[in-house]
Amino acid sequence: MPANDGGVTKGRLKRRAQVFNLEAMLRCDETPLTNIPLFQEEEFSGCLLCFLPGQALRRHHHDHEHEVFDVLRGSGTIFVGAEAIHAGPGTSVFVPAHVEHGFENNGEEPWILRATIHERTYLRRALWRALLKRLGKVAF
Repeated sequence: MPANDGGVTKGRLKRRAQVFNLEAMLRCDETPLTNIPLFQEEEFSGCLLCFLPGQALRRHHHDHEHEVFDVLRGSGTIFVGAEAIHAGPGTSVFVPAHVEHGFENNGEEPWILRATIHERTYLRRALWRALLKRLGKVAF
């Protein structure tokens, strides 16, 4: 099948590349964290995180997710384990599963990060996803 429309066809599933205008999507709410979903494809997802000055997200960990945080604008502190990392534009921080991490915007402007998340897959889930793909159904 021709794929001149940017899509890839496998069985009945059609996957398309996605382009995002981050500036148009961006917003910062008064809630402790603004999370703006970008995409989700199987175990891989991305979102924008926005913290207004003074906002923080308590330290936490994920049992089954590896995360990468790229600072796009502003500055703040990313806590990873016992380390406090000052993170400004151009900083990228990888946080493996099970590692405690948190965030605090201690700057004077909104702090914008892009989070890219990979969820670890286990055999049972992988087999279920393969079956759904075979049947032409989306598996999330």
